[in-house]
Amino acid sequence: MISKQYIKDLEFNNIEEFFNYVVESKINGNYTQTKEFIKKMNTEQRHDFKFYLDSCFFDTETKEELINIMLEV
Repeated sequence: MISKQYIKDLEFNNIEEFFNYVVESKINGNYTQTKEFIKKMNTEQRHDFKFYLDSCFFDTETKEELINIMLEV
């Protein structure tokens, strides 16, 4: 689970900023880091992340790759 403290430790203000960081990690080729972040998400956070991708992110290739990573872990 991604706690509020974990988000603060990474110097983000909210979970949406964290989600954006996960997306940017994937875009920058940091697959291992991306996978670790997704692993730490609980079921509800993964659902919220998918909603974030569907509503805020329009690069379908990257979105599909991130959804596939969620299915792997």
